[in-house]
Amino acid sequence: MTDRFTRPALLYNLRSGSSDDAIVERLTQICAGHGAPIAATFALPDGDIPTPETLAAAGADLLIVLGGDGTVNAAAAALETWAGALLPLPGGTLNLFHKRLHGDRSPEDILQDALAGRARRVHPPTIRCDAGRAYIGVIAGPTTAWAEVREQFRQLSLSGLAETIPGAIDATLYGDGVRVRGSDDSFQAINLTPQDDRILAEGLITDSAGSILRHGIAWLAGDFREGPSVDLSEQRAVVIEGKGAIGLLLDGEPAELPSGAAYRLEASPLAFIATA
Repeated sequence: MTDRFTRPALLYNLRSGSSDDAIVERLTQICAGHGAPIAATFALPDGDIPTPETLAAAGADLLIVLGGDGTVNAAAAALETWAGALLPLPGGTLNLFHKRLHGDRSPEDILQDALAGRARRVHPPTIRCDAGRAYIGVIAGPTTAWAEVREQFRQLSLSGLAETIPGAIDATLYGDGVRVRGSDDSFQAINLTPQDDRILAEGLITDSAGSILRHGIAWLAGDFREGPSVDLSEQRAVVIEGKGAIGLLLDGEPAELPSGAAYRLEASPLAFIATA
């Protein structure tokens, strides 16, 4: 059980995969029905993510975030020092972090449980590095080029796909590999996943045309972690090495760090509401 919330604020992203005005209205009505009317509303992409000061001025004790994993990551990064709690509601394409907190449930059902006290505060494990914090995981290596292919696929841009697919295949075949410090094995991508007491590191296998095809399909389907891989290590800190700057995806958002950067397991400083 968790404390009851009486002053929720709402942040939603209309560019996320499954967010729209109709669901925003339903969530607003649910809050009112629980005697917890929305104290402030913030709409992306036209508006801004609220700051701790903005939420304090509104008297908010809960921030409801309707959007995908990228929206949740951005909101959490802006609110790490906030004393309130964040409730992610699935409004994106994959909603991987949402499923970890709530299972595969509708935004309406999750919100009903949270406002009725059928939930708990958690500080989930994350991966912290100089580029930011990841709640779902970090991908490092040249095959992060497939992220741009995925974006063109989402936009149904045939010309964009024609431009980006050859570069992604080239990066997968010939890009400089990366490795976990202490290992001699090099990979075109390394996937880091935060777990309760360790970081799981996996090397993505690209040793044949078939494995490259499976990676491409996994990227286009949205979850790059479904490609073929091999377990590398389980520890609380991982150092990734390569030649020069290493391309990254933090919860699907692009970044870059030099070779030798460290990735550490940390509990989230911001509280989240979980209903699963």
